[in-house]
Parts: sequence; structure tokens; C-alpha cells
Amino acid sequence: MDKTLRIYAWFLLVVTALPAAARLGKPRELARIVMARYQDPKRRRRSRITGFIYFGLALLGIPFLLHAQARQARWIIILLLLVMLSALESLFNSRASGEDVLATQNRWFGGVYASIAIATVLLLFTR
Repeated sequence: MDKTLRIYAWFLLVVTALPAAARLGKPRELARIVMARYQDPKRRRRSRITGFIYFGLALLGIPFLLHAQARQARWIIILLLLVMLSALESLFNSRASGEDVLATQNRWFGGVYASIAIATVLLLFTR
């Protein structure tokens, strides 16, 4: 793997492992922080719009995936999954009605972030 891809892979590992740790380690505390932020309806709306923008960006990335070399395609898939996960999290968080719902969502999203981190580690150390 060339140096640029290796740096990118480590970056992906960090941006998936840290959110996984936060969401799985302290889901209720994170839910309280998010609920406090979303007391303002403007922030909820902004989060919803951000989710749609992220989802659109992920869709725009699909042509890059179709034209990428096999080595690069693996990393583009990880990136697109990460962007779509961020989009879904923004959309779901903006619609959450209470702390318990957000804590449950944090556990689910933390598990998915952890899965992506594991996939990143496997790709990083097996290629």
C-alpha cells in the first residue's frame, strides 16, 4: 500500500474508533449533550439539513467508486459507509424525542462505527 493510502487508512481508523468509543462507552452522557444542543429548533433543523447534505455527498461519491482501482475502491467503500452513517446519525438524532431514544441510537451507531473500525484495521493490516 502506498504511503498516501496508508495515511488515509490510519485517518479512517481514528475517525471511526473515536466515535465508536464515545457512543459505546458513555451513550447516556452523549445523549444528554445532544438533547441539550437540540433544545433549539434551529439546531435540529440544521442537523437534519446536514444529514441530507452528507447523504447527497455520499451519492456523489459513487461514480468515484465505479472508476477506482481495486486497491482504492476498498477505501472508498469505507469512506462512503462512514459518510452515509454520519448522514443517518444526523437525521435520526434530529428526530429523536428523548434521552432514552438517543442513548439507544448511540449504542447502535457505536456498534456500526466499531464495525467499520474493525474493517479498517483488517484492511490496513492484511494488505
